[in-house]
Amino acid sequence: MAKGKRKKRKPGTGHAVPQVDVNAVLAEVDELRPLLESGESGAAWGDVQRLLVKAKADTSAVASAVIGRDLAALDHIVNVLRGLETDEPEEEEVLPDIPGETLREAMKAFRKRMKLMRLDHESKLGRSPLTSGRDAAFESILPPEQFPADVWRVLAARGELESTGRGFYKLPTDRQTF
Repeated sequence: MAKGKRKKRKPGTGHAVPQVDVNAVLAEVDELRPLLESGESGAAWGDVQRLLVKAKADTSAVASAVIGRDLAALDHIVNVLRGLETDEPEEEEVLPDIPGETLREAMKAFRKRMKLMRLDHESKLGRSPLTSGRDAAFESILPPEQFPADVWRVLAARGELESTGRGFYKLPTDRQTF
C-alpha cells in the first residue's frame, strides 16, 4: 500500500511558543507564600515549582529549593526573576586546611575508583559472548565517600580535579592517565 505524500511545512508556520508573563507568575507565587510559611500544604510547593519553571527560572535551583522546603532559596529565585539580585555566586568560600597526606590518599582513591569503574564498563561480562566490551562513555564520577566533601573541593581548587557539578568530579584533561 502506497503512502500519500506529505506536505512540506514552510518555516515559521508551526505553533507559536506562548509568551509567559513573569510578573503574573511571580504574583501567583506571592499568593502561595503564606501557605508555604505555614508548612501545612505540600501541594503548594508543587504549584510553586510549576510556576517558577514556567517563568524560566533555573530548574536545578528551583528543584533544590522545593525539595528542601527552603524559603530563603525561594526568595532568592524570585528576586533573581524580578531583577533585584544577580544569580552570580557570591564571594569565594574559604576552604579548610587539609593535610597533604590526606589529599594524596584521596587522589589515589579517586584514581582507583575511576580505573575500576572504567574497567567495569568496558568488561565483556554481562554482555553477549560474541561481542566485545564497549568503551566507557563517562568522564566524571562521584568520588569515594571515605573522604569528606571538603577534600574534593580543595582538590578541585588546586586544579588536581575538575568539578562537573552535583558532586561529580573528573580528572583534568591534561592528567587523564591511568
